[in-house]
Amino acid sequence: MNQIEAQREKYAQELQARFADYKRWAMANWPVKEQALTDAAFVAAQRELELITGAMLHPGRKPGATPAGGAQQPQFEDVTPAPWP
Repeated sequence: MNQIEAQREKYAQELQARFADYKRWAMANWPVKEQALTDAAFVAAQRELELITGAMLHPGRKPGATPAGGAQQPQFEDVTPAPWP
């Protein structure tokens, strides 16, 4: 891994750690006690963060390459049963 790639990986890890801290703080300090703030409220933001730390941070990276901060996960899982014979 070259220096630029290492710097990008470090940035991605730091950004993800800060987002996790932000999310913990937001849920712990949420003022509406009768309606708790949960992880579900951050799903869209997490998706955007994955885009930022993946494709946008690493332009030109091959689609099969491992994304920053995690192991490659399949985007879709085939759950369609085989057709009848």
